[in-house]
Amino acid sequence: MGLADLHIHSDYSDGAASVERILFRACHLGLDTIAVTDHNEIAGALEARRLAERWQLPVQVIVGEEVTTSEGHVVGLFLKERIRPLLTAQATVDEIHRQGGLAIAVHPFSAWLKMFDCGGVGRLVERLQFDALETANGNITEGFSNAWTRGYNRRVTRLAELGGSDAHTEAAIGQGVTVYPGAGAGMLRQAIYYRATTARESAWKLGAMADFLKNHLLGKMDLYGAKGGAIGQSGTI
Repeated sequence: MGLADLHIHSDYSDGAASVERILFRACHLGLDTIAVTDHNEIAGALEARRLAERWQLPVQVIVGEEVTTSEGHVVGLFLKERIRPLLTAQATVDEIHRQGGLAIAVHPFSAWLKMFDCGGVGRLVERLQFDALETANGNITEGFSNAWTRGYNRRVTRLAELGGSDAHTEAAIGQGVTVYPGAGAGMLRQAIYYRATTARESAWKLGAMADFLKNHLLGKMDLYGAKGGAIGQSGTI
C-alpha cells in the first residue's frame, strides 16, 4: 500500500522547513508521495519535485497549492501553474480542473481556522465539483473537525477521503496521511478517482507537539496573516 502526505507547507510560504528538510523527513518516514501545498505559491513545490528527481529519492512530489479563495481555502494537486488568490471557490475549482489537476476541499469545517479567516469552504463541498475531501488533517486543533468531516462525507458528499498533515514544521510531517493501493503519484491519482483511499491521522508525538507550541501558537511564524492565506490578506495577487 502507498503512503502519502498531501498537505505540507514549506518556507516558501508560512512553513518553517526548507524543501530539502521536507524531502529528507518524508524519506525517513517512508512516504512514497508528498504534495507541497504552499499558500498561493507553487515555487516551493516545483523546487521539491526538481530536487527529488535530481537526487533520485524514493519519494515523488506532487505540485500543489493551497489557494485562498474568497470563500475559503482550496488545495489544487497536480498543478502546472500558480493560481491567483481571491477568486471565488467555483472559479478556483474550475481553474484547477483546466490545468488537469484535482480540487481538494481541505479542513472544510475547521472552527479554529475560521476564527483566523483561514478556514475551508464549508457546505460548498455539496455543490462544487471537488475531487476529494480532506477528512484527516494532522493539525492538533482539528480532531473534532476531522470527525465531523468524515461523518459529513459519508452521509452527504461521498468523495474520496484524503489525509494530510497540514505541516508547518518538519516534525509535523506525516501526522495526517493517505493510504492507497500501489505507490507513487500516478497510482494515487487513480485511487482518488476510484475513491479507494483511506485517510488516517496520527497521535501527536512529543516532538511535533513541541514544534507546534513553539512555532505555531507562540507566533514564531506568520500563520494567520498574508503568508498563511488569510482571506483579504493574501498578499500579491
